[in-house]
Amino acid sequence: MNAQDPPIEAIHWPAPVLRVTLRWDGKSWRIDHQQRIESMTLPAPDALPEGEKSRGFWIEAVDRQGRVRHREVMADPLAGMEQFDEGGVVRRLLHSQHNVVIEILVPDVPDITDLHLVSNSPPPTAKHGVSQPPIRTKLSLESHPQKHDGHGDQRSRP
Repeated sequence: MNAQDPPIEAIHWPAPVLRVTLRWDGKSWRIDHQQRIESMTLPAPDALPEGEKSRGFWIEAVDRQGRVRHREVMADPLAGMEQFDEGGVVRRLLHSQHNVVIEILVPDVPDITDLHLVSNSPPPTAKHGVSQPPIRTKLSLESHPQKHDGHGDQRSRP
């Protein structure tokens, strides 16, 4: 962990976990679905490589006191993708505004109430070195998601 990075409060594993489905509709993020898994262990939370100056995309599970309890750093799901052409040419393909769905696992301990989606990646068309302030989106978790034993298909059924 970087010295500038706020400490992440420990979770005692194994513990209940939420499988959370997040959806980007072209304008904003929302929680589509939450599924409780009774007990499992998650990897250690990701540290931000450059502390508060980090650039990229990450999701934090935050408790009522505003403390980060878990963090997952990932590739920005809105940044497009690389296409590798024959001959070794690499091009970045930008998405049109469309739905993006991602699933994450976060601890389901009583004090965790919010997810913070944080992005401060420069737009793909920006010149190298251009930075932008972090964009922090707060989403509230349900207090009692549907329970599930953690085995098999975890999607809701009609």
